[in-house]
Amino acid sequence: MDLVIKNCKIASSRGLWECGLGIDDGKIVSISKDHLLPAADRVINCNGRIILPGGIDFHVHFQDPGYTYREDWKTGTGSAAAGGTTLVVDHGNTNPPSTTPKNLMRIIKTAERKAIVDFGINGAVTSKNLNHLPKLAAKGVMAFGEIYMAESVPELERVEDGILLEAFKIIGKMGCIAGVHAENWEIVSHFTQKLKQAKRKDPLAHCESRPDIAEAEAISRALLFGRETGVRLHIFHLSTGLGTNILRQARSLGQDVSAEVLPQHLLFRQADMKKLGPYLKCNPPIRSEANRVALWEGLKTGVIEMVSSDHWPMPLSEVEAGWEDIWKAGSGIAGVETRLPLLLTYGVKKNLISMEKFVRITSENPARKLGLYPRKGSISIGADADLTIVDMKKKVKIKIDNLRTKAGYTPFENWTVVGIPWLTLVRGEIVFEEGEIVAKPGHGRYIQRDYGKKEEHGASKKI
Repeated sequence: MDLVIKNCKIASSRGLWECGLGIDDGKIVSISKDHLLPAADRVINCNGRIILPGGIDFHVHFQDPGYTYREDWKTGTGSAAAGGTTLVVDHGNTNPPSTTPKNLMRIIKTAERKAIVDFGINGAVTSKNLNHLPKLAAKGVMAFGEIYMAESVPELERVEDGILLEAFKIIGKMGCIAGVHAENWEIVSHFTQKLKQAKRKDPLAHCESRPDIAEAEAISRALLFGRETGVRLHIFHLSTGLGTNILRQARSLGQDVSAEVLPQHLLFRQADMKKLGPYLKCNPPIRSEANRVALWEGLKTGVIEMVSSDHWPMPLSEVEAGWEDIWKAGSGIAGVETRLPLLLTYGVKKNLISMEKFVRITSENPARKLGLYPRKGSISIGADADLTIVDMKKKVKIKIDNLRTKAGYTPFENWTVVGIPWLTLVRGEIVFEEGEIVAKPGHGRYIQRDYGKKEEHGASKKI
């Protein structure tokens, strides 16, 4: 056997188990008490640490090719590995974007040269590429999105309702996922203009320009289009209690819709914008305390199925102007490396969620949604040995200088966390060990979505 991991606890969605793992040829082949594990070329003693299924981040923007001064596949996936994430799904807002098979293959080839962890790519949707959507699905894109119902990145466009409905019809017939950035642009642009005319430049003006109703209306419209077309819908970065209630009702009526939430919407309050300013600027914006509480409740009850990072790194030069004028700052937060430790510390350790729920929302549920479970997202016999080993006792302060992203800031600077990964494995190979990236760029593989396979809801083999 290639590797044995012992003296550890294994966390799954069914509980915490004191046992070890045997790994061979990149797969988990043995789960048993330490004294029953077979001989191996290498034995790792965890000294009581916890083994988690490798994290799956459903929502990252590495922006390579095109914007490598912000991030590239080496730094982005290195940051993922250091944060315990073994599979990322990039949204293809590159230059050129993932609107055609040719562009998609360019992104894939770039990633294959640089990636440390496994990766998938989403197909982009515009008014000009609807005929390419079936071709992108044939290339194994994980989903289509995020489809921008509000303002877009330069390479793409805000998708107007007629195009959105037509795209949903095409995507729905293929059995694919359509994921939306749900904000009503008419509402956002109206209040943005009004606030600018009032000469408001303070950080809270950004929040006020994007009220809760803008998200709620867009979610309602996307759900209506989804019911009409039968598309499998995903709501990216859900941020309001109102939106959560609308989603809860739709799911109770049997609609196929999922949603994610971001750490910043779970952990910050709108008042924090006064102190952190452009460092906390994101779309949708940071919301009220009532919304924050509602999002945690949505996670607990399963209405919200996963926590993603929406990793969007930027250099300081693109945000610093926001201290004087919030409208001049870019929007986005780098979060792929801090996602798991923050949730372990301020979710699990604070008893807001259980460890079992943590495993579901960071790994298992994304794998199920992508049709990859139990190969990914589980610790089970035959699964890929995608694992991260974390230390729940060691306390560390988050420092931007210690993160592997190219981003020049983090709103979580000086936050104390536990659960920092000690070791991360991708398909049985150690990629991160005791603070260092040890895998060579190119270890990460392109993971294609098999649209002939239905979303997996069954349980993996029991530990």
